[in-house]
Amino acid sequence: MASVFFVIFIYLFSAAKSQSNITKGSTLFTNSTPNFWPSPSGHFAFGFYPSGNGFKVGTWLIGRPRNTVVWTAQRNEPAVLPGASLVFTSDGRLVVQNFTEVQLIAETQQRAQVAAMHDSGNLLLYGSNMEVVWATFRFPTNTLLVTQELGPDKILYSSKSDADDSAGNFKLWMQGDGNLVAYPSKSLQMVKYFYWSSHSTNIAPDVSLTFAADSRLYLASSTGFTIRNLTEGRLPVIKTTLYRATFDVDGVLRLYQHQMGTNGSLNSNVLWSAINGEDRCSVKGVCGLNSYCANNGADNIACLCPPGFDFVDPNQPNKGCKLNFSIDSDCFLKGANDNYMISTLENTVWERDEYEVLTPVSEEACSKACLEDCYCVVAMFRDQTCFKPKLPLRYGMKNSSSPTKSFVKVRLTNTKNVITKKIGKELLITGVVLIAFSLVIFASSAPDDEIILMDWVRGCYEAGELKKVVGEVEVNLEELEKMVKIGLWCVQTETDLRPTMKQVILMMDGTIATPPPPPSNSSANN
Repeated sequence: MASVFFVIFIYLFSAAKSQSNITKGSTLFTNSTPNFWPSPSGHFAFGFYPSGNGFKVGTWLIGRPRNTVVWTAQRNEPAVLPGASLVFTSDGRLVVQNFTEVQLIAETQQRAQVAAMHDSGNLLLYGSNMEVVWATFRFPTNTLLVTQELGPDKILYSSKSDADDSAGNFKLWMQGDGNLVAYPSKSLQMVKYFYWSSHSTNIAPDVSLTFAADSRLYLASSTGFTIRNLTEGRLPVIKTTLYRATFDVDGVLRLYQHQMGTNGSLNSNVLWSAINGEDRCSVKGVCGLNSYCANNGADNIACLCPPGFDFVDPNQPNKGCKLNFSIDSDCFLKGANDNYMISTLENTVWERDEYEVLTPVSEEACSKACLEDCYCVVAMFRDQTCFKPKLPLRYGMKNSSSPTKSFVKVRLTNTKNVITKKIGKELLITGVVLIAFSLVIFASSAPDDEIILMDWVRGCYEAGELKKVVGEVEVNLEELEKMVKIGLWCVQTETDLRPTMKQVILMMDGTIATPPPPPSNSSANN
């Protein structure tokens, strides 16, 4: 045992300049100062940092005006409450004690004898022979620091937002085939879903993404052979200049340079970006469902709603959009398309996930096909082909080089003023049917006057006096009779006799005949 402690003592003495050693029993508290273990240079720190109404454990680059988090422990777990402690226990475990709960930060095969915070930003735990048993560099979250690697089949996940370090909408996967590929985080690793790739051609086994000391990002095999350089590197190694590669919130891998100024200031700038300019809209999922991404000049993008849609959260446009109208039952009536119009979006496209494809067709035919289809909200036209995608719309983008034209169905804002006389009559007929439907749904609580009204309509139908229902309004009596019969079928006491919604629609548009409903008890007795 004495020899073990002698080895540890010699190691700690020789490494003192490049690392800050943490002994067993060392404890940090969320509400104490300091609440972190710094690296010798003071550039990096490991400990508690504020997150929402609590704290998370992680590593950050110290600087003003704000620190830059580069690693987070248990990033998808809730933040711990004020008053929690971070302990390097006497038996060699690194844990968070959150009142009655103990959360393990580092899972190791053997107990650690000592911990150390390096100037590289890496926190390491060492065993009895000073072998590394755990290190933050082995479990990257969204950032790589100099000398760190992303090994085969390892993944970086973007953060949800600048204020939320939990796993977000995108993942960067170091694939087993030697390609570094970016996908939406919830998608399958399939060719149709990727939006960026290193396009490696010299395939080799066990390829890693490596971050060299001169800021070079490159793909290398396990034998050290360089597969591809992502950045040129060759930047000077200066103590006051640090580099990091972060897979950002918007799903783009970027290389950052940080220059230490006076009074702890941190001047940061982007040296390289995997995706630039208008191509940033190619990031699948950068804008939420039912929205589309548009370039807003220079390297800026904007998430927009198509006509007929509103933002889910106007304060966070990237959360997507929602339809601001519903397709009413009157959509299936003749002439109901007068309530809608088509708005056109040039060079705009969404994911190909259609329920119907029409070809060959013209632009006009595609637009008309969507307008007349009650299930269509958007139709995309390209090369004499019309695609009708399912809702919700995904991965929308506006690209000046795209030949696709999208037709979006929009409900007229003041339909009362544009409804034709014919539609007005049919709405009156539909009202009779809606009374019947309301009785089906609210039969147990329907007001007496509604029940009396329905009995009166039934009586008029059985007596052949439906003209009384509409008074002096001129309507198509055959159409009125059909609608009333459908309504009477829908309120049958025996639920097995009631038609399905599909049958109702088919009867309403005349696809199938509408049989006479069973007579009421009173008429049967008569």
